[in-house]
Amino acid sequence: MKFSRFAGPTALLSTAALIAIFMALPQTSAVESAAGTIESAPALTIQDLETVPHDHVAPTDDAAHDHTLVATSSSSESGHQHSNGSTGTSEVTGSDPHAHQPSDPSVLPTGPIVSVNDPRLSPAQQNAASTLLVAARSTIASFPNAAALAAGGYVSAGDNSSGLQHWVNDAFTHDGLEVDPNRIESFVVNITSGRTEGAMFILEPGKTMASVPDIAGELTTWHTHPTICFSITQIWHFVSFASNNNCPSGAAPRTVPPMIHVWSYDPPCGPFVGTEGHGSTNCSAHAH
Repeated sequence: MKFSRFAGPTALLSTAALIAIFMALPQTSAVESAAGTIESAPALTIQDLETVPHDHVAPTDDAAHDHTLVATSSSSESGHQHSNGSTGTSEVTGSDPHAHQPSDPSVLPTGPIVSVNDPRLSPAQQNAASTLLVAARSTIASFPNAAALAAGGYVSAGDNSSGLQHWVNDAFTHDGLEVDPNRIESFVVNITSGRTEGAMFILEPGKTMASVPDIAGELTTWHTHPTICFSITQIWHFVSFASNNNCPSGAAPRTVPPMIHVWSYDPPCGPFVGTEGHGSTNCSAHAH
């Protein structure tokens, strides 16, 4: 087959023209194309990242992928941290510097209870004893001496128990009211100073130790005395203790119901101790 002598040059010119056309087109690299694709895609948000599947399998490299919360750093770095996880009671009391540990029974006081603040008393008992103490002491203050008691209807019992004397208001001993700070049956006066130092609540006639109210357990101890001989001419005037229920001439036996003292200050054996244990430090001798 014969070619025209112009065929070769014509083919070369056509090829050159095509090369020139391609060279004139804008050039786009693979990198720019990929960048354009990324720019055109919507940006991922935090919420999107949460939905992207990912593997929580622990890697072999310890530092590779730690899911430990920041809040679990040591307490020495922050001084006061609350763990974000659930912690057992034993762990809290053992390591948490903010744990409120229960009282250690080994540090509780021993011996008789002689204080309103004794931790062996329940909160209710502490409150009952404190309430009675405050109210009774207020009434004691309103009858500061023997003269004030006489003006208020009280009479001296004529006794002398370790320098203390009881004054009694007979109207209050059978009025149906018991442990009423406004109607205290008896007061205790220091014979030497003439000052009123205590009060004494007496239950209604016929009452026994089986029916005493429990105010604050061992702290508020009620007590009784053997049958007492009182004067038949002077009401509540002490003569002696009865012997086989017999009294001297001019006196009659009477069983006094249970009673409890309240002092205007705190004796060694507590503010509710009886007169026989009033100046004693052997507090167990008056426990009932």
